Amino acid sequence: MIKVKTTLLFLVKLKELKTKIKMFAELMVPKFSDKEFKSHFRLDRRSIEVLVSYIGPILSLESIKINIEKQVLIFIWYMANCETYRQIANRFDVADSTSHAIVNNCLIALNSVAAKIIVWPSGQAATDNLNKFNLLRGDNSFPNVFGCIDGCHINTLFPWEKRTKMPKLDRNMFCNRKQVPTIVLQGIVDANLKFIDVFAGWPGRTHDARIYRCSSIGQVIINNPWTILPPTCHILGDGAYPLTEGLMVPYKDNGHLTRQEKNFNRALSSTRILIEQAFGKLICRFRKLKHMDIYKKDVCGKIITAACCLHNICMSVGDDYIDYDPIPSEETIEENEEEIMGGMIKRDFICNSLQINEYL
Repeated sequence: MIKVKTTLLFLVKLKELKTKIKMFAELMVPKFSDKEFKSHFRLDRRSIEVLVSYIGPILSLESIKINIEKQVLIFIWYMANCETYRQIANRFDVADSTSHAIVNNCLIALNSVAAKIIVWPSGQAATDNLNKFNLLRGDNSFPNVFGCIDGCHINTLFPWEKRTKMPKLDRNMFCNRKQVPTIVLQGIVDANLKFIDVFAGWPGRTHDARIYRCSSIGQVIINNPWTILPPTCHILGDGAYPLTEGLMVPYKDNGHLTRQEKNFNRALSSTRILIEQAFGKLICRFRKLKHMDIYKKDVCGKIITAACCLHNICMSVGDDYIDYDPIPSEETIEENEEEIMGGMIKRDFICNSLQINEYL
């Protein structure tokens, strides 16, 4: 009788055991070809090695007794695929809570070293960046460009009403003009499509110009641009941003633009498209950004920043992502921004000095 009870108890516990994929990271992943590896993880092995060098020492201080390479693979799988912690745990043969802890630790570690990965160019790097921008479109290149700025809306969830003290009005702040809850990523990229500054976490209803003014980089460019920009240089933005000497924006199309002003807008747009290409690569590579099913908005900001860091690591080792669509700028409701006189004079000077495109 005792043996029967013991057997039944064993069978009950056996049913409770979850079926997991055994030795996926240890045996199957090493056998992947380079093409298979990138199709699954969206990064190649070179990028993984660089990532391990950045966050490996930090992860080694944690209490999780899983080798660093496997932890990094779990984190990359989370970023590259729209899977839950339970699905990831089943694939990598770890507990559900362990998969959550690993992802959280990697997010914290990567955000802690973000300042080493997302770097504003200086010295020779700044010179190389300027030269590449000047050669970008040949004779039709927009002169003295240092970077391109724009905002990108990342789909997310409303803050959970049962677990937040935010009133309903504040919850609706996350709705953009399409009534979709989003988090805004403000990014600036260089000529190599690498992010040189990111500012993530603002609600989707917030206007790009307000986010720009509240960001630390925006404050510097508005008040004292020459501390971070070489003389006569500027970044490029769309019509949502305020015109200053450090930030060039297109002429507002009121239906009466001159041929030179249209040429200026075309040249600016053809260069500024780099930020749209960078956003396209970012979101298509890291599918987690297509829709972040996360209620905590501070975590959303960490995920977005981590994705930008991973993007920079990939671009730095030549791990490009070709299968993408540029993310176009949101149609912006133009505010009555104060156009600083110095910015207007500089824009008019550039407009008159640009070579006219014969097709305009």
